[in-house]
Amino acid sequence: MKKNFTIVIILLIELCASYGYSQTSSVYNTIVTKDVLYYSVEEIVNLKFGGTKTRYTVSDLSLISKADLGPNNIRIITPIYKNENFNQKSYYIETKNLNPEPGINDRPTNLTEIKIDSKKIEIPDNPKIEKEALALVIKNIFKPELIETPKPVEPTKPIEVVKNSPTREKVDHININVMDIYERVAEKGYKSAYLYRELANYFFFKKEMAKAAKWYEELFLMTPDLEPVYYFRFGDALRKTGKTQRGEELVEKFNKLTE
Repeated sequence: MKKNFTIVIILLIELCASYGYSQTSSVYNTIVTKDVLYYSVEEIVNLKFGGTKTRYTVSDLSLISKADLGPNNIRIITPIYKNENFNQKSYYIETKNLNPEPGINDRPTNLTEIKIDSKKIEIPDNPKIEKEALALVIKNIFKPELIETPKPVEPTKPIEVVKNSPTREKVDHININVMDIYERVAEKGYKSAYLYRELANYFFFKKEMAKAAKWYEELFLMTPDLEPVYYFRFGDALRKTGKTQRGEELVEKFNKLTE
């Protein structure tokens, strides 16, 4: 009897472990695992009058905390590669799924990947993350770059690649100026079609045409694959900042594309 009871307990433990891991793998199935030494995890919890940021490292994705993410909370998962000279970095942003769709996207959380290769930032055109949260992540990633006189920090390496004791610190509330963060990162020389498009449209509708023209210019230099409306907006911004001839040419192209 005792032997049978022990077997039942072991089977239940294995079933629970298997269930927990399957949940993890279904959420994190796009995260890179090849040549990864360990994963750095940051959990940002935003409260009405502030919040906390918790950092820890794990050797395997299944060891990441299973704690439920609230509506304004963020988990940033960063693979740390065995090759220290590997230039490309990927940041996987996990946020609560606020609009689950049965059979389509019914997972408890969403995952958005941000790739940074040297000075180029790749962000999905329609990231599954609110702009305020995305700006907070970008600010978190580029924090040293956004400070005018950053203090040098001694690089440290973890002694063990297993889950370590989390370190926690207080952080400000998520209420930040989204476009200010985007603009400061872009001004630092980081190229991103997503940031350029967001900045250009923001300044266009604010009728700050000089800034709109500046970021539309960067957008067009980065990618020619744009919807016709961007030719009109760029052309209109140029016309209203004195560059009439080129502006008219772009508006004319818009007219031809929409005939």
